[in-house]
Amino acid sequence: MNTAAAYYESLFAPLVAEVGPLGEATATGVVGFSAGGPVSMVQAGVRGYMTCELSLYPEQRLSAEGDHYELLCRLALSASQAQALLTGLGRLSMEATLGHGHTIDVTALKAAPGLSVITLRHYASVLVEEKRCSIYEVTSE
Repeated sequence: MNTAAAYYESLFAPLVAEVGPLGEATATGVVGFSAGGPVSMVQAGVRGYMTCELSLYPEQRLSAEGDHYELLCRLALSASQAQALLTGLGRLSMEATLGHGHTIDVTALKAAPGLSVITLRHYASVLVEEKRCSIYEVTSE
């Protein structure tokens, strides 16, 4: 698989099977994530957002389950709130090992009023070029 598009088509297949095609547009910033800007994301279903760059960064720490991964957020948040939350969690994924069942205090992110703690839930894993990659869903449970 030689392109990022083919990589993400494989990784996102379980999500597409559930919610249908992902949004055509990628929400990103003028300044990219690697330079301190917001994480890139696409719409997933009616109210979900999916990161689409984190698992390609060699700086990302493998999850507790040993995978590179992307983050899915289907909380009742606006696009800008979801992007702020996913950006903060994406930055954390470069510094800490995260995984299924991990809880994270997100109060300092000020991404969404009233949201203080999130839990990561394993959503799906796929093999892409013999590398296991996952999607973790951000929940407020």
